[in-house]
Amino acid sequence: MQGGLRIAAANEHARRAGVRADQLLADARALCPDLTVDDADPAADARDLDRLALWCIRYTPWSAAATPDGVLLDITGCAHLFGGEAALIGDMAKRLTGFGFSARIATARTLGAAWALSRYGADPFTVIADRDTAKGLNALPVAALRIDAETAARMAQVGLKTVGDLVGKPRAPLAARFGKALIARLDQALGHRPEALSPAAPAPDYRTVQRLAEPIADEEHIAACIDALAPPLARLLQADGKGARRIVLTLYRVDGATRTVEVRTSTLCQESGHMARLFHEKLDGLKEEYDPGFGFEQITLGAYDTEVLSRRQGALDNTTASVHSMDQAGDFAALIDRYGNRLGFDRVMRCATHDSHLPERAVVHRSVLEHEESDDPTPWQQHLAALQGDTHLGRPVALLGRPEPIDAIAEVPDGPPIGFEWRRVRHRVVKADGPERIAPEWWGRSRDQAGQARDYFRLEDSDGRRYWVYRLGLFERREEPRWFMHGVFS
Repeated sequence: MQGGLRIAAANEHARRAGVRADQLLADARALCPDLTVDDADPAADARDLDRLALWCIRYTPWSAAATPDGVLLDITGCAHLFGGEAALIGDMAKRLTGFGFSARIATARTLGAAWALSRYGADPFTVIADRDTAKGLNALPVAALRIDAETAARMAQVGLKTVGDLVGKPRAPLAARFGKALIARLDQALGHRPEALSPAAPAPDYRTVQRLAEPIADEEHIAACIDALAPPLARLLQADGKGARRIVLTLYRVDGATRTVEVRTSTLCQESGHMARLFHEKLDGLKEEYDPGFGFEQITLGAYDTEVLSRRQGALDNTTASVHSMDQAGDFAALIDRYGNRLGFDRVMRCATHDSHLPERAVVHRSVLEHEESDDPTPWQQHLAALQGDTHLGRPVALLGRPEPIDAIAEVPDGPPIGFEWRRVRHRVVKADGPERIAPEWWGRSRDQAGQARDYFRLEDSDGRRYWVYRLGLFERREEPRWFMHGVFS
């Protein structure tokens, strides 16, 4: 480093002694002989800043780290929950001091104005009204507009030292000499140009919050908080006719750490009891990883991936059978959600139709989280009829994982077998239906890769057991046929 090691940042006591950022370490030690120095670690600072941004979600879902030394919050509609902007700043300052941080905090109409006042304002804690935005910025140096140091130095050389010096000046000459970025930053600070804030974590569509007078640590109290948060969240969803597919519980520890617990649902959920039960089971499974520290002081419950929930009408006469079937469907969906959150939704699958005439490819397995609306809406009966025709011979409900080779004997080359051996057991066929021919899927493949045609037969042996077998290959094409067992009828 040119000239030797330099100071990256200094605390309040060091600044009082004359130490400042970018100062040579040797000069700083001359001013303060007992100066304590640690190596700068920008990567660790960035990680801690991200953690702090997540902690600030306790005040608003719209929180983002502003590298290298700040956090931006959009508290629109949230300040009244803490008693106003001044009370919110006071609460934040008190907690940050408890973490060992010194902070400067400002609220303003725009993100740019708040950033400027927090770093260059006269007071460490500032609340400025919307109408006073320009007035509050006028006396601040041009560096408060988030421009680089080189541009600020060039502006100072021509007498443009404060933000007020720029207000009312012609834009074209300023942009031509100092760049368009200067004009953009000025407009953002004054509110003439919008500025987007990308939150550190996705903001929930709906959220309920419980702030605790005393920190809690045991699971029983956390479960009670979940039971208290779920009903108001469900009411918010029900009021808008929506359901959530993902619900996140966030626990805020008194030391600033946060812990999130997430549950998913296979169907749109707006039932508080179901939400609470899923979280209770999730917490039971996290006992080994459970670390409350000195306790949790705030708990939030957020609903994500919400959609309009369409109501299903039962029979017009409101028969008991219809109501019972709807209850069964709801109970089954709740069971699937419990399995999915306990085992992982990638392990809980459902069967979906697939446009293929080959039996093993006519059905595909998909996660229950994949919505049926995105699938082929063809009903199962219509799907089977399209594959097998109106006069199909029927197929087993379940097939073998893979067709298994068998030794079969047939009276005529193209006829059904009169006996076969499967898994070292001989079977004598007394009844047979077939064949049902299924041609190979030749499209998109060469003839060698397309495979051979199959002739399926439904067989019944002398013990009354029924099997589904097929012959692969045709005598008429001079192919060498082979026999396979593909399924067993119940």
